[in-house]
Amino acid sequence: MVAEKAKKKKVVNRGSAKSQQITMICVIIGICILWSILSPYFLTVDNFVTVIHMMCVTTIAGYGMTVCLINGGVDLSLGYTICFSGITAAMVIRGDGSNDGSIPLAILVGLMTGVVVGTINGIVVAKFGLPPYLSTLAMQMVLKGLAFLLPGLGPVYLSQATDFRFIAQTRIGGVLPITFIYVIVIGLIMWFFLRKTVLGRRFFAIGSNGEAARLSGVNLANTRICAYIVTSLLASVAGVLQAARVNAGTQQTGVGMEGDATVAAVIGGTSMAGGHGTLFGCIIGALFMTLLKNGMNLLNINANWQFVLIGVFLVISVVVDKIRRDAAMNKLTE
Repeated sequence: MVAEKAKKKKVVNRGSAKSQQITMICVIIGICILWSILSPYFLTVDNFVTVIHMMCVTTIAGYGMTVCLINGGVDLSLGYTICFSGITAAMVIRGDGSNDGSIPLAILVGLMTGVVVGTINGIVVAKFGLPPYLSTLAMQMVLKGLAFLLPGLGPVYLSQATDFRFIAQTRIGGVLPITFIYVIVIGLIMWFFLRKTVLGRRFFAIGSNGEAARLSGVNLANTRICAYIVTSLLASVAGVLQAARVNAGTQQTGVGMEGDATVAAVIGGTSMAGGHGTLFGCIIGALFMTLLKNGMNLLNINANWQFVLIGVFLVISVVVDKIRRDAAMNKLTE
């Protein structure tokens, strides 16, 4: 009976998420039509490349937040993990100031920054029992301070001659940014990891019902730590790519991205309550957020209004998620 109910709940959640994704695709089409009417620069190759670059960073960060939400957590330090990973990678490349640092080493250091942050977040949440909101907010503050202190209170600019930028600025066929390929490849890897591996399925199990997962023999603490490591690792990938794109590690990179990533994940069908999430939906949500910002930039709308809209959409996405969950529960009781 319990297994049948869980199966029915999963089917209801998937159906609800799919319906939401179709709705968002229609909204995205509407936004594209609106921006193309209001701005002559929207339907251009350069703007297309800009949108893809912005979407890719948001999507990869959104993948990480999706994993965290599936596991029943949240990561408010994600934005500054992106920022700090880009800065550490740029610092390695800059070396002694002549931009002669090893690019592979810089990438590795940037990614390991995310692993360390995720490990600390996971231990504090899983081992010490602190609420995810509080512990990751504290980590956000720590990373914000380190992002200014380590490089000497300023951005880490790299010489335009460095090859570091090619990992993000290369265009396939002269048009399609290589970052789009990263999104597809990472998405496929994460789909396989979440759906086909034991650890990935445990993320869903803990998010759905932690106590039931524990009684089934799942080590809750270690699994949660792994979830935060994956989340921060994906954030650091986004941070390294963004640093390569602008050829610098700056303190502004990734700031507020935790909000974008959360909205992208939830609008795409991931549940804030845990136990359900979709990577394809995250791509749709990230594209929606990117197009919204891009259009406002083209129309010279004050950047502060973007934060207002992100906050509004975050509230709306949470409300929609609650309505969706309530509807799913009602169907289960029928």
